[in-house]
Amino acid sequence: QTLPCSGMGPPFHDGGADSGHVTSIKEGFGFIRPLNDRRTGGGGLFFHFSALVGRDVPVEGDEVSFSVELDRRSGREAAKAVTILPRGTLPAPARAVTVRAVVQRELRGARGGDGYGGRLAVLKGDGPPAEGDAAAGDGGQDDDEQTEVVSFDARGCERPSALHVGDLVECRLMSVAGSRQRAASRVKLIEAGGGLPRQSGRVASLKDKFGFLRTAGKAADLFFHLSEALRDTS
Repeated sequence: QTLPCSGMGPPFHDGGADSGHVTSIKEGFGFIRPLNDRRTGGGGLFFHFSALVGRDVPVEGDEVSFSVELDRRSGREAAKAVTILPRGTLPAPARAVTVRAVVQRELRGARGGDGYGGRLAVLKGDGPPAEGDAAAGDGGQDDDEQTEVVSFDARGCERPSALHVGDLVECRLMSVAGSRQRAASRVKLIEAGGGLPRQSGRVASLKDKFGFLRTAGKAADLFFHLSEALRDTS
């Protein structure tokens, strides 16, 4: 038997214990990355401290076993009966790398903690390629630019509602179990619109609170608001 899918990816199995590593701890709750997690959101499986077995609170990197239930409040899967395991019980998790990327597709669905289906384009040269990409020549890589495209969801974002297409972000990449793909977590905004291509030109006209820019190769002038103007003071 499987739990109903919440729109975030394939459901975990229902019945029997699962295991994984704690990826983050917050105030009163945390997230687990299951060993058999084939999801591509990168955010992990939620658990509340009330689901812990025993009085010890896990820390990031701890190995745990757990079962899965459907949380009635959120309608999403959550871990229950979370038990801390002795270190060395589970194989070491895949090494995470921190990279910069550009938002290629915004989150779908709710703009809060349930958003899903976002995509990031990893900047060329940021971090090592996913294992097998060089030999594969397909999947999430372009042959010319070698731009890796990875997925993310709201669970793996610092401020999900603040991310828009073209934004420059920092994130951590982890391999997705059972595939050569990677997923992003700990997505943090660096600069709004910072991933968009830069152009140059001159101010054609200036009004009270707006103006127009003239750029090479453009037939029409480009509108801008003065609130978007930055001046180099260095």
